[in-house]
Amino acid sequence: MALKAPPPAPIVAPPSWTGFYLGAHVGYGWGDAEVTLRPGPWFPGQPAWLTANGSPTLNTSGALGGFQAGYNSQIGNWVLGVEADFSFADINGSRSTGLLTPPPALALANRSFAESDHLDWLATFRGRLGYSVQSLLVYATGGLALGHRDYSQSILTDPALNFNNIRGSVTQTKTGWTVGGGLEYALTRNWSVKAEYLYVDLGSIGFFADVDTAPGFGLTVDSSSKLTLHTARAGINYRFDWGAPVVAKY
Repeated sequence: MALKAPPPAPIVAPPSWTGFYLGAHVGYGWGDAEVTLRPGPWFPGQPAWLTANGSPTLNTSGALGGFQAGYNSQIGNWVLGVEADFSFADINGSRSTGLLTPPPALALANRSFAESDHLDWLATFRGRLGYSVQSLLVYATGGLALGHRDYSQSILTDPALNFNNIRGSVTQTKTGWTVGGGLEYALTRNWSVKAEYLYVDLGSIGFFADVDTAPGFGLTVDSSSKLTLHTARAGINYRFDWGAPVVAKY
């Protein structure tokens, strides 16, 4: 007696990336804060020595983590989307030289230099363009970046002298830009995981400072710090409005 062949297995279409999503991420940031010191009209020769010793590049690094939300629209294999995220951050760069001795010809007291640049939160608002292969999405991204920074610099004389010290600081939310890319993989119809790299440029912040022991004496500086970052993040998303899998009929 002939046996009837079993029906072929149903064909399940890959999930659609179309829909709203919410998620969370953790990561690490590292980069450079390029400090620029511009002294005022000091005695001849002093500005060059002060600039050389007061304009370092600070190596910044630290952890970050937060939340993201976005929307994707899939057309064929192409995926267009927008995403906004907010990260709490603890990304720092600092240095302290201790007392440095200027050249004797300058007749300048020994001075120490200390700088610090701290980023305590970072937000981005980005477009995304991706290409989907089954459950894997490869994408490029870029847009607006915002970050809250604290920058300070101190130029101090020998504590035994304690005169003509210069201190300044600024706290500011800076606008910049970001660009990067990533991979996102659909674990289920609703859940996906991603790995993402972003380059962030938050521009410069700065201040004008006068000596705290003899204001107006001419010992003034303009100081600024330009911050750029690399960030690597891993995240998870819950996606709403994914259509039900399409099952082929026979």
